[in-house]
Amino acid sequence: MIERKDPRTIAVLGGDEEDVRRHVKSDFKIRSGLCPNGCGLMTESDGLQKCPKCNFTTNVLSEKGAPS
Repeated sequence: MIERKDPRTIAVLGGDEEDVRRHVKSDFKIRSGLCPNGCGLMTESDGLQKCPKCNFTTNVLSEKGAPS
């Protein structure tokens, strides 16, 4: 099971609570294998995740297959 990060452990330089909330939501989606832009599932290849619709790319791999 993938857990959301605790917002109390996150800081966004020059940001506010809303920026922290957006980061936590985006991070959760990425680690779940979903595009943070709302496009759907991302593909994994060569140590990267990529959205086939909007081409968002990250080196943070999904944890969906990781043991809990």
